Amino acid sequence: MKKNSDHQQEINRRKFLKMAATLAAMAYVPAFEPTIKSDRWGSVLPTRKLGKTGLDVTMFTLGGGPYNTNMQGEEAIVEAAFKGGCRFFETAKAYRTEPAFGNVLEPYRKEIILSTKSGAFDAETLNRDLDASLKALRTDYLDIYLMHNVSTMESLKRKLDGGVFDAMLKAKEEGKIRHIGFSGHSDCKVNSYLIDMKLPDLEVMLVPVNVIDPVKDSFIINTLPTAIDNNIGIMAMKPLGGGAMMGADITWGEGKGKKRPRVIPDIIGMKDAQHFVYSMPVSTVSYGCTSVEQVEEDIALAKNYTLMTKSDQDALIKKVTDIAKNNFLEHYKGTL
Repeated sequence: MKKNSDHQQEINRRKFLKMAATLAAMAYVPAFEPTIKSDRWGSVLPTRKLGKTGLDVTMFTLGGGPYNTNMQGEEAIVEAAFKGGCRFFETAKAYRTEPAFGNVLEPYRKEIILSTKSGAFDAETLNRDLDASLKALRTDYLDIYLMHNVSTMESLKRKLDGGVFDAMLKAKEEGKIRHIGFSGHSDCKVNSYLIDMKLPDLEVMLVPVNVIDPVKDSFIINTLPTAIDNNIGIMAMKPLGGGAMMGADITWGEGKGKKRPRVIPDIIGMKDAQHFVYSMPVSTVSYGCTSVEQVEEDIALAKNYTLMTKSDQDALIKKVTDIAKNNFLEHYKGTL
């Protein structure tokens, strides 16, 4: 029995060394240099270039993931993010938070970058979703529009065969969209495949980037280099594993209802977790904050960011490796 245990430990050690070597190979791509700005509303959080779009986006993005609060609570979260210097806001029609974003952000439209998504599988639904989003967000154009949840090769084929991407291109020609991209959190291979298709005007992707990601089916290791080689703007999501690292129960998909152990603060700190993501070659990190207090904490950590060395990153990954490979911390990988 001990022999089998020793053998498994050796396999795990080799996997970690291989993973660390792959991350080290990315060291030639440093975290993008931030720029400090201000606008007529006050100080702005540090910004980074978003790939070939040329857009300057704040490192902290407020994500519109389901807040499960009342409208006043949602609007207070959005308002706190703007007052804290955030100028990049991303949501989705499916999240039901677009009205709160629109209510708060309409007066600031010229100073912000606004992104939303559609999970449509055909052109007709895409166009209907787009018009509904524009109305809810109180704007006549979107800076970024994403194909939402490109999860499998089959789902990608359905979207492309259904005319979704063609409809997005047409909407761009009509001035409703300025930049086109996609989001995907299930299969890094699908994301890389889509980038390698070199579809016209594909400029942005939204993918999971966090300290537990490199342990298995890693977007950091497998997809970020492909995006960088193609100058695709990288928006990071799930910096805390969609709440998993805080011990949140799984609320959807595979493993729904399962309890999860806490990574933060039991194994690593919140500052380390967030600065790890900012030290990756990403342009911005989307946080689905559920309270004003969370917004303020996350913005403070963005302001205090310092570049993490590769050795410090590897040390953090090593700390979370065992727990990351033995439970549902990333239940969204492989979930349809």
